[in-house]
Amino acid sequence: MKRFIPAIILVLAFCASDCFAINLRPYMQTPPEVQVFAKRVIEDGGIVVDLEYCQKYTRLSKQLIIWSNGKFLGDANFAVKLNGSGVTKFYDLSGNNNDATQGTVANQPIWTANQQNGRAGLVFDGGGDTLVISDNALLQFGTGSFSCVAGFNVPWFAGLTSHTIVSKNYTGFEMWRYNDTTAFLAYIGGTGNPPGGVNVTSDVMHLGVLTRNIDQCTLYADGVAGTPSTNSTNVSNVGTNVYLGARINNLYLTGKIYFQMVFNIALTTAQRTALETFVNAYYSIY
Repeated sequence: MKRFIPAIILVLAFCASDCFAINLRPYMQTPPEVQVFAKRVIEDGGIVVDLEYCQKYTRLSKQLIIWSNGKFLGDANFAVKLNGSGVTKFYDLSGNNNDATQGTVANQPIWTANQQNGRAGLVFDGGGDTLVISDNALLQFGTGSFSCVAGFNVPWFAGLTSHTIVSKNYTGFEMWRYNDTTAFLAYIGGTGNPPGGVNVTSDVMHLGVLTRNIDQCTLYADGVAGTPSTNSTNVSNVGTNVYLGARINNLYLTGKIYFQMVFNIALTTAQRTALETFVNAYYSIY
């Protein structure tokens, strides 16, 4: 029997090592899209903040079959380019290179570590800070479906003021909130028949989602839906850029943006809740 023992050990060792490689392979490999993204960021002088987070998001979005639908995927913990601590570029992970930029030093939000669950965020001062994504066909949704997803925090202070989180002018699409009320609101195609708002708490992070499924528009905050509305207005606004932290040149945000995502589809309930679960686990929002 002794002569069979080495053979048995060899077979077991082979099987064990093969199983080990198979189990670890998905976690050891960086998706090619993330490799391209990281290379682009580093060669541009930017910083990849959390490579593992980029990898996990990319894998999840492929599982949810929404990877190709992301037209802007920016996160303070994906990658940024800094001038000191001021953000000159908020990189787009989607592969479309729709980076949000700001060349004026005084108008650059501040990349700040440890803002939520040990994660970084972008701090906007309300005095002109904004990041701009140049308009292009990928961001012109017309009368079609789309979704916007944002992580934000607006503090309370006296005096009713609107604070814009993301906007392609309010006649395109916009998510915003008042600072001295609990209202989180949105416009699609102007002020006519917007989706119902959702109450949120000041001075804490929230996860907002705005969807339009053909003409059914819904705003969510931390997974809770407002009253849907019907709206099929053309929201292309050709030539109008997308602004983070402002409505073009006014209604500047005093607060924080952690991430902003724009899709050319209406996220399904399953897709939306899976994405909410993912970012909630990372940021510990609610």
